[in-house]
Amino acid sequence: MRELSRKQQSVLSLALLERMKPNYQLFAHVTEFPQPYILDNIANSLWEKLLVKNAKVNFAVMEEKIEELTPDELDFDVYGVYPAIYYCTGLLTYLNGEQSEEEYDSVAIAKISQGCIVHLIEYQAGDIELENEVIREHELMTAEMSVLTDLIDWLSTTRLKDLDLKSIRSKALEIVFADGVTNIGIELESE
Repeated sequence: MRELSRKQQSVLSLALLERMKPNYQLFAHVTEFPQPYILDNIANSLWEKLLVKNAKVNFAVMEEKIEELTPDELDFDVYGVYPAIYYCTGLLTYLNGEQSEEEYDSVAIAKISQGCIVHLIEYQAGDIELENEVIREHELMTAEMSVLTDLIDWLSTTRLKDLDLKSIRSKALEIVFADGVTNIGIELESE
């Protein structure tokens, strides 16, 4: 993953965030949490900033909006608040990395997505202490690693500058949603 170019790593990060986004959308729908479409707009702007020359975004405003739309786990009595928080954390991490060379960590979003999966696996296990091997071999984690591998393979064999924004995003989404679920196994609604 670290061998990919910065742009390729950013495409990978945005694709993983897209895979987490429906978790937030479901939480927002179930709890009537306000305005999830603002986060959709932010995600769209981040893709555009990455792939469209001279696209401008206001990172400070985005950061403020994401922080406003990050739920507080103490305010909700549903598990869905945690994947929603992971998604917002991922967005903020991505923004920080785009703004500062020191903050940039090419694997940060992958770690956040995997952390979200680990959290769910441990939550479902209840009081049972799980070995790392059990978590690594869990179907959600193996699916995540497969998606990651597919993204890396595609990015390492594709010249992004030969493709437009829509094509890049479309192919990235095709890869991350090939199995029709989010990173924590929530089925996508077919439109």
